[in-house]
This record gives sequence, C-alpha cells and structure tokens, in this order.
Amino acid sequence: MFPKERREEIVRIIDTNGHATVGSLAEHFGVSVDSIRKDLSILARGGLCRREYGGAFRVDHAGAAALTMPQSIVPSLSDQQEPHAPSPDSTPTDPISESHEIATPVQLEQAHAAEVLATDEGRRAVAARAWLEINNGDAVFLGVSRTSLFLADYIAAGDKTLIVTTNMIDVLPRLSKNPKVTALSTGGYLNVRLTGYTGPATISLLEPLLFSKAFIGTSGINLNSKAVLAESVDDGRVNEQVLQNASYCFLLADASKFSPSGGYRYASITDFSGIITDTTDTEILSGIAATGTPVLCS
Repeated sequence: MFPKERREEIVRIIDTNGHATVGSLAEHFGVSVDSIRKDLSILARGGLCRREYGGAFRVDHAGAAALTMPQSIVPSLSDQQEPHAPSPDSTPTDPISESHEIATPVQLEQAHAAEVLATDEGRRAVAARAWLEINNGDAVFLGVSRTSLFLADYIAAGDKTLIVTTNMIDVLPRLSKNPKVTALSTGGYLNVRLTGYTGPATISLLEPLLFSKAFIGTSGINLNSKAVLAESVDDGRVNEQVLQNASYCFLLADASKFSPSGGYRYASITDFSGIITDTTDTEILSGIAATGTPVLCS
C-alpha cells in the first residue's frame, strides 16, 4: 500500500470510529509508528483529523470537534466492539455513511500537498547532515534523489572545491552557481519522470570514474531482509555501479523510506558506509544498528 492510499484509509477509520491511536494504526497497517505520526500530522494540516497526543480524533466538518475521551481510555482498533446486528424491523445502515462527512478529493489533495512539504523538510535535514561528510577536494557523486537537490543547494552555497558527478539533470543548474565546483553529467538514457539518466549507457560512462564520496537514494528499505530498493532495474543497476566505484557510499533515507512498497533490490544495508536519516523511530534505528551499519542522524 502506498502512503497516499494508507492515509485515505486512515481518514476512513477515524471518520468511522471517531478516533484512532498511533499504536493501533501502526499495527493495523504493518508500518512504523514514525510513519503513522507523519501521516496524522499531514492529515491534521489538511483538516482531515484533529491531532492529539498518542493518536487523532475525527473532526466535525460542520465546525465542532468530535467528542473526545481521555487518552488513557482510548481503545485500540482491535478493542473496538463489533456493531450490533440489526433487528428484523430495523433498516440496515452503513457505518461509514452514518459517520461524519468523508474527506473530499480536494481535501485529500491538500493533504497530499502537505505530505510533500513535510517530507521535503525531512529530506532537507538529511541533506544538511550529508553535507558534513563532504571534505574539500572530494570527488562526489549525487544520485537521482529529491534529497540530492537539497544537497546540491548546500554544495552550491558552500566554499569547498569539489568535483561533482551526477546523473540527475536538475542538480546541474544548482551546482553551476558555485565556481569552486566542477560539475559533470553522466549522460545516458533520460528517464523523464525522474529527470535523471539511467540504463546501460549511463553505466558504461560511470565505469571508469572513481568517487571519494557517493550519495545515493532509494525507493524503500526493508529492514527485515536488509534490502535497499530502487524503482526500476535500470536505476538499481546504476546505483550498483556507483557502489563499486566509491570509497565511501552513503544512503540518503528520510523517514518515509522505511515503509517500502516493492522494487528492485540493488544493495543490502551493509553495503553502505552509513545511512543518513531523519527518522526518530527507535525501532527503525535499532534495526539499522543491528546490521552494523553506522546511522548518521540529521
């Protein structure tokens, strides 16, 4: 399930039950509590729920907040009583239609826009921490990742003399602002959606290049299998080549990357010199630490 679909379902659960706790939602969807907290914050900014400590409550779209109860007695989803069977004389009702107004497409789009802003805050924090790993004179590689755009901004505003190679088109104009930075593009097949070069031609162009530091992204990380995923085989194979060519390779992973939906496994967590992340989820951080790979928190 994608994050947007999960948030739509969370709205339905809250509208139906009146409230939900972070723990019960995390268990229900099989994701981390950190992911659920971010979901609820995004939905609250979009006016789709009312955020409270430990969970969220339904919002009466007519203007009044839904009835609340003390947090200590809020039950989990699994504790909810089954609805009573209707009597023969009663008219069956749909619990969702009986509940408060369901979120409209416009509200869901607003929540999605809030999601992008919230996720970008995490990416910017990851980029700021990555910038600290770059030293004067480094030969750096930046992979196709939205976090790379923010890291490019830090490089452009810095005073380090660097050679930066990238396969992401949007990184190049940002780097051109700094005369101390020599920017190189890999070329190759252009993936328009990702605005980056990929495929066999890109890999061939990368083969002779060596990097002191490389920073690459992921479409998701599966802590159980230690798998680091890419959206496509071509993208993953480019990252495989970079891993071979870099003395130190860092994985850029904001908190949203720890709820993977699938993809091509191009590496294991243990293949990286370190994982740079903004997550505060202790379970995730412990899971990474258990692999022996350093965690660099933003």
